[in-house]
Amino acid sequence: MIAIFILAVVAFFADVSTPPAVLSPIDAALESIEESGDDLQVFTATVAYRKDDALLGSKELRTGTIVFDSRDPNPTRLAVDFDTRIVNRRRRSESKRIIFDGSWLVECDDVSKQFIKRQIVAPGDHADPMRLGGPFPLPIGQKRADVLKRFTATLIAEPPDSFVVSKNDERSPVGLRLVPRAGTTEAKDWSTIDLWYDRCTWWPIGVLATETNGDARRIRLDNLKTHEQLPEESALLLSIDEPGEGWSVDVRPWVN
Repeated sequence: MIAIFILAVVAFFADVSTPPAVLSPIDAALESIEESGDDLQVFTATVAYRKDDALLGSKELRTGTIVFDSRDPNPTRLAVDFDTRIVNRRRRSESKRIIFDGSWLVECDDVSKQFIKRQIVAPGDHADPMRLGGPFPLPIGQKRADVLKRFTATLIAEPPDSFVVSKNDERSPVGLRLVPRAGTTEAKDWSTIDLWYDRCTWWPIGVLATETNGDARRIRLDNLKTHEQLPEESALLLSIDEPGEGWSVDVRPWVN
């Protein structure tokens, strides 16, 4: 972790008699979040994702599972496997999978038999799928320096959103509010991003991200489990292989 490494080097060359600097509450929280990423290299969880359309007043909710694997030497990989969709209180089983392997973003829709595979990162490069502002932003192991470079951060005093953190949640939630800094890419799309964590483990609970047009995206994680090795059925969800006959396949390689 770059930020911690730099702090260690500075401390090594500093006068040993100099007392360590006391971190502000927000800096301490961000440092705890960064450090917690070491314990979350491989995990599975159940996920609920809701999008609220401010103009139409509609709500769409999807539920399913999430699989995450960031072990070296492979790039960070993420799969979200939705199995249920609820639109304006109408519930139905509907399978859709989203996978990102650091370079390719795949959308696999079992209902329409559509498989779309887009290379959104240049060949040879890799991106973190959970980086805030990325394809599927989740507050996992975010680097403190990176967060503060792109956002102003404050602790949230008010109670959390009831969808993101249920009233019966026993994880002692603590919230951070991020506001994109002027001139950043995030400022074009997002008004605020609220992140909620378990105060004891600093593992993520959920996100409430509000777009500049008023639309809101809510993500809630439950039943998070870490693994030394992914269960076979979970590992299969990370595959970006193209399906067989009967599917509409659209593959779009990187274009400069």
